[in-house]
Amino acid sequence: MQKKDFLSGLNSEQLKAVTHIDGSLLVLAGAGSGKTKVLTTRMAWLIQNYQLGIGEILAVTFTNKAANEMLYRVSSMLNADSRMMWVGTFHSIALRMLRAHYEEAGLIKNFQIIDSNEQQSLIKRLIKQRNLDEDKYPPRELQNFINYQKEHALRANQLSPDNLRTKYWVELYAIYEEVCNRDGLVDFTELLLRCYELLSFHDGILNRYRHQFKHILVDEFQDTNQLQYKWLQLLSGIKSTVFAVGDDDQSIYSFRGAKVGNMRAFMQDFTAPEPLLLEQNYRSTQTILAAANAIIDNNGDRIGKNLWTSQKSNDKIRLYEGYTEEDEAYFVVDEIKSLHNNDGVELSDIAILYRSNAQSRVFEQHLYNRGIAYKVYGGLRFFDRMEIKRVLAYLRLILNPNDNEAYLRVVNFPARGIGAKSIENLLLVADENSVSFVEAVNFLPEKSKKNILKFNNLIKTMQEDIKVLNLPETISYVIETSGLREFFENEKDGEDRIENLNELVTAVTGFLPENPSDVLAEFLAHSVLESLDHQAAKNEQSIQLMTVHAAKGLEFKVVFVVGLEDGLFPHDNSLNSQNNLEEERRLMYVAITRAKEKLYLLRACSRLLWGKRLSAPLSRFVNEIPAELILNISGMSQIGYSQLDGHSYKDEQYDDTGWVENKTSRVELKNSDVTLKIGDMVSHAKFGRGKILKLFAEGKKMTAEIFFIGIGKKVLDLNIAQLEKAY
Repeated sequence: MQKKDFLSGLNSEQLKAVTHIDGSLLVLAGAGSGKTKVLTTRMAWLIQNYQLGIGEILAVTFTNKAANEMLYRVSSMLNADSRMMWVGTFHSIALRMLRAHYEEAGLIKNFQIIDSNEQQSLIKRLIKQRNLDEDKYPPRELQNFINYQKEHALRANQLSPDNLRTKYWVELYAIYEEVCNRDGLVDFTELLLRCYELLSFHDGILNRYRHQFKHILVDEFQDTNQLQYKWLQLLSGIKSTVFAVGDDDQSIYSFRGAKVGNMRAFMQDFTAPEPLLLEQNYRSTQTILAAANAIIDNNGDRIGKNLWTSQKSNDKIRLYEGYTEEDEAYFVVDEIKSLHNNDGVELSDIAILYRSNAQSRVFEQHLYNRGIAYKVYGGLRFFDRMEIKRVLAYLRLILNPNDNEAYLRVVNFPARGIGAKSIENLLLVADENSVSFVEAVNFLPEKSKKNILKFNNLIKTMQEDIKVLNLPETISYVIETSGLREFFENEKDGEDRIENLNELVTAVTGFLPENPSDVLAEFLAHSVLESLDHQAAKNEQSIQLMTVHAAKGLEFKVVFVVGLEDGLFPHDNSLNSQNNLEEERRLMYVAITRAKEKLYLLRACSRLLWGKRLSAPLSRFVNEIPAELILNISGMSQIGYSQLDGHSYKDEQYDDTGWVENKTSRVELKNSDVTLKIGDMVSHAKFGRGKILKLFAEGKKMTAEIFFIGIGKKVLDLNIAQLEKAY
């Protein structure tokens, strides 16, 4: 058979990587440098030129999507049966080995894999069986403890507890292991640990795989944790060649156990030469790459590379500093409409990236209001998130205690000792007597209704207490009184949930009901309407909303990175730790390098948090970008956010930015001695405090464009609107 030319189209560094044959190698592949092409081409080239069987190469990656793409490309290049290849995630490769050697691994033939939710349910049962208080021993915390130990290759009998709490954890870990072994259950972390132990304790099996896999390729090497690294060391031995591809500048998963230090350790442990650098980028403009290089250069412990491209573009990075999060979102949506309508950019080529899931809410609202289809990638829309639905369920019960669906959602959340059997009896009694769940408690025997009565009384107390509270205060009160805040604070991964609860309070601060006496009912109706399936159908064009973590590996023509304030991005939790701050900087590097053609950086000069407007400085990461790469298009924000407080303001005519229309910088209100000028702070009975952005005067007609804090921009007729100056 005639050999295929797999090497054409590779640049010089890609060619060196693909054809490397002298031992193990670390390839430092920058964003957009064609690493998947290098990996798949190397596999095809090795098989064709060294007469290897397609089963003699092992390729490991981190996602099924990446594994499937590699399988498809290589099988197409070789015209081979992909089922014979060993290409997959760490977990899928481990599963394949365990299925083949289940007896040696101490498993039953048809062992079952349990997901994270099933693992947590099992742990809950064990805690309950030991009569431990879930509030003191949260199941999620024990789950994280068990998984952490497994990721460090530690069994329960290898641990030495140093306090009573850890003693209980270790005992429960041991019981958990016994139950899983008895029932033939394997959780995700167990897959790799059990496979590691299989190879460690059975030399014959280990030598078989060492002999079989002449070459081992690893994608996204910067994301490997300690156990994965040890597994690779064990499996490769001294004969296999390990070809590791990664980018230390894109290591953003330390919270999952990823160790960026594995890249440096690789060169020593696998006797590899200096890493080969893939620096030519095929995705972004040179301006975008220059910004990314400048930012990441501030990280200290990195191997180091410098991205470049042959693409020519003078398009600067656009910076917009909005007054508030509403102004930030208003600008983004305006710009999206312009890009789509005037420049022909497809909606699916545009992404809005944020640091925290809670930030999506204001963008969802503005996109929804403007009729623009959107999709929250890798997550739920704001009002569909579990913690938000819990709060809304409490609010629904306050309005209508007979709302059975809302009742079931929160009667035992957070846990208040109302078990499944009690709820089952409640449902049965309600059905038999044709009453609501809240009324059905009266038909239950005394011994089984104590905790349910407590819950019903909690709702009654809430109904009374909120009568003197406004809407933001009501929601804050419900979050606290229901125990939701405390519940999520005690969850290891509850930080995002707490931020979403905070954002819900922010969301209602600017809510304007048509009927103020029914503000709670109107807000609940609004939340339902906004959570309708406005997201695009599968094949419909839509804006992509996602966290920066979710965006890794993706690319878009236009990217808006929002919320660039110190305390938000970089996150507040990272500001006092150099290691955490450097990971945040790598996250910013990932965000910037998602953009192919246009990049927008945005921040709000102030944000509402728990009903209070707080300000934060511009993200230090933006200040690390050379000024010549940035075009500030902030408009009024160029004057400075401090002007929102109504202090000094220049009267002079401004430049050609468009702030002054018809050469009008001030107007005198009819039948009044009040003079308004651009930049004045004003007060409106309905919209509150705002700042005049533009004035229009033509004959007797006078209008003003005003940015109202927490509301956004409004154009008002000055002959009708009753404005007062705010000092």
